[in-house]
Amino acid sequence: MWGQQLGGSFIRVVLTLCVVAFSACQNAVATGLDEASANEVVVALHGRGIGATKEASGGGSDATYQVLVASDDVAPALAAMRDEALPRPAGHGFDEVFQGGGLVPTPTEERARFLSGLSGELERSLLVMDSVLAARVHLALPERSRASLSNDNPLPPRASVLLRTRAGMSADEEAVRALVAGAVPRLEASAISVISTPQATPAAASERLVQVGPITVTQGSSTALKAVLGGAIGVIALLAIGMVFLARRRREPPVV
Repeated sequence: MWGQQLGGSFIRVVLTLCVVAFSACQNAVATGLDEASANEVVVALHGRGIGATKEASGGGSDATYQVLVASDDVAPALAAMRDEALPRPAGHGFDEVFQGGGLVPTPTEERARFLSGLSGELERSLLVMDSVLAARVHLALPERSRASLSNDNPLPPRASVLLRTRAGMSADEEAVRALVAGAVPRLEASAISVISTPQATPAAASERLVQVGPITVTQGSSTALKAVLGGAIGVIALLAIGMVFLARRRREPPVV
């Protein structure tokens, strides 16, 4: 009975050491995210062969998430997030730019906020495209004053779109121009400049995997796994020695 209790205590110690070791070897690479953004980061890192988990803080509608990776994977994870433009920056559409400001904004302030909100809404729409990682939209819409209204040839609106696309993929520039032109009055598709830069080809996920005995893990997790396995083997060895000692004690004749 005493031997069984000792064995159970050793097993609990091993499990506790495993949990503590893995927790101590993890670092946050992104914090303050909503669940959808955290999931996007975790999926992207797993696609690069980097083990990642999300952890919630708070509760209810105010809950935020952080993404954790092994200590040795912090630098590769940050590089992968930079390449994938993650986490996505907070949008600045109409719902954001018009929620603040004075009670009676000036016409100039109102126009600037409108252009910022319109650009933000277009950027959000462009990010829906599978090939687009990041997007910036710059609108040049000349203000139509009385002088311009009386002019037979007023300055036409123009726009510039800067895209960052996934490796091996290109954006449909005709679709991009159609989207932007359809959202801006009097803007012709021919007056929209689209500049696209491709993402660098990411390293294959298999390049970040290593073998620890029969187990395949990421490079960052291999150190922690080796430490845990070594500690477990040591505890098992101590347990075996203890069991042998108890068996010998039982075989010894009682002292009279």
